Amino acid sequence: MYHQKPVIGIIAVAKVNHQKDEIRQMLKDYREILKKNTEVEALFPDDVLFDEHDIIRSAKSMEQGGADAIVFIVGTWIFSSHVISAVQAIHTPFILYGLSDKIANGNFGASLQIRYVLQEMGRKFLYIYGPARDEENLGRIIAYGKAAWTKNAIENKKIATIGGKCMMMYQTQVNEFSWKRVFGVDFPQYDAVQVFAEMKNVTDDEAKEVADRFVKRFDRVVWEEPNTKDKIAPDAILSQAKMYLAFKRLKELYDIEVFANKCMPEMASEIYGYKYAACTATCLLNEDGIMTACEADLPAALSMLILNKLTGKKVFFADIARLSAQRDRITFFNCGTAPVSLADRSQPVELWPTPSCTADEGVARRYMTEGADKQRGACVRFDLKPDETVTILRVGGNEGSLRFHAATAVTCPREVDPEEVLGQRWPGFGLKFAGNIDRFLQNTVGHHYVLVHGDWTNELRYLAELFGVSFEYYDGLHG
Repeated sequence: MYHQKPVIGIIAVAKVNHQKDEIRQMLKDYREILKKNTEVEALFPDDVLFDEHDIIRSAKSMEQGGADAIVFIVGTWIFSSHVISAVQAIHTPFILYGLSDKIANGNFGASLQIRYVLQEMGRKFLYIYGPARDEENLGRIIAYGKAAWTKNAIENKKIATIGGKCMMMYQTQVNEFSWKRVFGVDFPQYDAVQVFAEMKNVTDDEAKEVADRFVKRFDRVVWEEPNTKDKIAPDAILSQAKMYLAFKRLKELYDIEVFANKCMPEMASEIYGYKYAACTATCLLNEDGIMTACEADLPAALSMLILNKLTGKKVFFADIARLSAQRDRITFFNCGTAPVSLADRSQPVELWPTPSCTADEGVARRYMTEGADKQRGACVRFDLKPDETVTILRVGGNEGSLRFHAATAVTCPREVDPEEVLGQRWPGFGLKFAGNIDRFLQNTVGHHYVLVHGDWTNELRYLAELFGVSFEYYDGLHG
């Protein structure tokens, strides 16, 4: 297994007869600061390096020691080859940091010269400059290290589709040649019958323990919806607990990292195999840290994997559902996939019947008879806490159009019509965007987006650069 957090190498480079005390002090400060930082680990040589061969050896040693990114700090005037030869000897992503606040015999000009030469050589890297005690630059270094670690952490991971393309959603499928080459992930495919087969190996006692623990997390269980008469069948939650455990078995059997599950209609319509939609099982999986996307959506599944690995946080998969009349708020919801731990507990957290229309798009019309097959399990209903900064992401495109599409925004109450039953019953959230969000909407790459708390713009931008794909971003915090 890959190391649990980013490892960043720090190499300070100087000219032997122009070494300045401030570069040594900078190394000392970085050692102290990064030692206290629990999010990353740092590797340092014993001292500032002056000799080209020592710099190369140090960079190679850091690469072999697992460094995800290496920082070369240009502390005085140096020969360009001191850095260029070192980065040519490694494959690890790197940062060139030019100190700019001291004359130090032309160190700032040296870093600019090296930056230009490396760009002409076609090398991809991050160039930053500023004083030795620049907190923003330290933040950029940590963000870049996290991005590089995330790229390594998802390499060769398996995103498993359960079933095939769902309801003619072209955007949920990918060019596997392109995506494997760029992102390094694999896309095995399994049929729903394999989930059903594993469910038979789960005992009632195992499932009951999971189901009982799950139900206790809710303030209310609505067994029958009064308007539509949709019901949660008595055995639905127990059955979904078995499905959750069956997915966990598949994960271990095939070494799967993320699921993209085609629930409809095979898992939501009895005539095709199983009558309780997989909403509860999906919620349990995402709560357990096993990212699971709906509707066999592979780009959404990769987006979930990226955000989870990058941030270490739970993520929320949801549909773009409604734009406010003021055009500054979007309501998102989805039929039960979100982890309950994300819920705003100042409001009721509830379990409702999965709407009986859930699988209709995938069911042949001859089977869509009145009153038939209307017990479809249970789905979670909750909102996110308002006024919190979040980032949303979806990876899209193929070949030359591959890109990250991201935005930042602030959570707010969702907007639904009083008679809109589905919008009220499913887990969801509202996002408030500063400025005109037409640019965001005109550039979307599908209707499913993935949310994580916090502003992760820099990390995602760096990660897109490391993958060699474009980064489209809308700043919904400032407009």
